[in-house]
Amino acid sequence: MPARRMRMADPALLQLLRLCSPALPIGGYAYSQGLETACHEQYVKDQDSLLDWIQGLLTHSLQYLDIPVFARLYDAHRQDNPAAVAYWNRYALAARGARELLLEDTQQGAALAGLLARLGLRQAAACKTTPCALVNAFSLAAVAWGIDKVSAAHGCVWSWCENQVSVGVKLIPLGQTQGQAILSSLMPVLSGAVAQSLDMADEAIGAGCPGAILASMRHEQQYTRLFRS
Repeated sequence: MPARRMRMADPALLQLLRLCSPALPIGGYAYSQGLETACHEQYVKDQDSLLDWIQGLLTHSLQYLDIPVFARLYDAHRQDNPAAVAYWNRYALAARGARELLLEDTQQGAALAGLLARLGLRQAAACKTTPCALVNAFSLAAVAWGIDKVSAAHGCVWSWCENQVSVGVKLIPLGQTQGQAILSSLMPVLSGAVAQSLDMADEAIGAGCPGAILASMRHEQQYTRLFRS
């Protein structure tokens, strides 16, 4: 029988997989966003508490800040509106409640912008000259590579969830199967958060996670650390 021809994947899908890959060289593996302190102080200590921690940040922080700001940056890049890009980029950075969280955001944003520029994305050069939020660079890449906003938002949040699970698996420690079970539990939560975030009004944007911010602040003084935040 003649061999069946394989259908080539949508190039935009491949670009999204690239952006979400842990192999993307922006240093995401180096940051815990306060989770290292939470594990050190034993209020995240097993599979259930790790799931609670990640789900809490997803539904109280990313849902009300990162995802809706990402959506506005996506629209601003698509409409070639530099004033709106600058405004929402500043908004994202101003909302970081601790020094390490701000450094994490700007360092990863700069790393992604630099990578995009080296890959030939001319618009990324502007992101290298000023502090750039990660969601800014991610949304720029999504627009340039033809990734639709809903898929890009899911990918951006999935990448964050996967990194948080990876951090928890190393620190608690947990098995890889337990980590995958946590990701399975997060999938419907993630989809619901994205759906609500994309319809959010400007005045509703803003996160409140004081426990995570305090954990990040304490991490700055932690005696032994594996992660940078």
